[in-house]
Amino acid sequence: MNIFDKTLLKVKHWKVSIANIWHRQLSKVWPSMYLNETQKSSIFPLGYGFPDELFSNPLSEKKHVWAEVIPGYKETYRFKDPEEYYNSYRDSRFAFTWKKGGWDCLRHYEIIANCCFPVFRDLADCPSNTLRHFPKKLILEGMQKLLPWRDTPDHVQLFEKQIRQLGEFAKENLSCSGIAKEVCQVMGIPNGAKVLFLTCDPRVNYSREFLFIGLNRRMKESGGICMSYPKIDFVYDSFPEAEALKLYGMGFGYSRRVTESHPLEMENFDSEWIKQSILKKDWDFVLYGKVGKDEWKQGSIPNLPFWKEVQKSFPKSQIGFLYGGDKMQNLKDMGSPHARHLAKHANSGFCFVRELDR
Repeated sequence: MNIFDKTLLKVKHWKVSIANIWHRQLSKVWPSMYLNETQKSSIFPLGYGFPDELFSNPLSEKKHVWAEVIPGYKETYRFKDPEEYYNSYRDSRFAFTWKKGGWDCLRHYEIIANCCFPVFRDLADCPSNTLRHFPKKLILEGMQKLLPWRDTPDHVQLFEKQIRQLGEFAKENLSCSGIAKEVCQVMGIPNGAKVLFLTCDPRVNYSREFLFIGLNRRMKESGGICMSYPKIDFVYDSFPEAEALKLYGMGFGYSRRVTESHPLEMENFDSEWIKQSILKKDWDFVLYGKVGKDEWKQGSIPNLPFWKEVQKSFPKSQIGFLYGGDKMQNLKDMGSPHARHLAKHANSGFCFVRELDR
């Protein structure tokens, strides 16, 4: 990079910084210009889910006090087989976890689903609208009661009680079926509906994948369909197992989870067919699976896939946007371009946000 390019980069950075300061100050004087009550009522917290079938039922015998995996220590990331990885938690009483790129992290769910207690560093500092459906209170109380660990009958009994409470809560609220139910309740999606799930950026995104798994199963069970376009092929059990291991996180948890059982899932539709199906209102609801300031060009209005057709054919009450990125969407700071992005899209549909402060 030459001096001219460096200068241009600095000027661009200064412009962005000045604009953010301007918006921050203006929002203090005129807050409703950025976020009114109608927009606020369209924004909802939504964390990850985890496949229902991966939640362990019985408490297995515990061979270790602490699980082997420690976040950030690459030497503990030795597992190549998901069952062996899950067993490492299932055989242990406690496992370390903490904030990664964002507060929400798949590791939290993997630990709880396998009857292991998460020792979650700094959990008390998590904003109330992030990990909103996570058992924060149960975990904070459990860490106080269970640590330091004492291998006595009373302590073992207390541990088993805490794990049962966590498991019951998690199956209801943190499963793929749980988050799908939440979205359906918010948007008013009835059983048997036809939902078009537009994937946007094709790179793996846990929020999108786990919600799609839940919605696809929920709709098909009641005679409807939730269909992705372009097809999220790696969530289907027809996807090669060897290829799944090449995915982000080796595909653990989200790959090969859904069965192609609806006629629409077995067709190879092109973009023109999808476009016409939107214009003909063949769908009841449309969900955008990867929206946000950092989700490339196709993660924002007006560049969302088929946005012109969707906006023309559907009211905002039948449109949803999924914000699954790591960046905090802090609605108390309109100096943040991420917050302004969210506020803008809340004018056009329901927004489901993984990392949210308000």
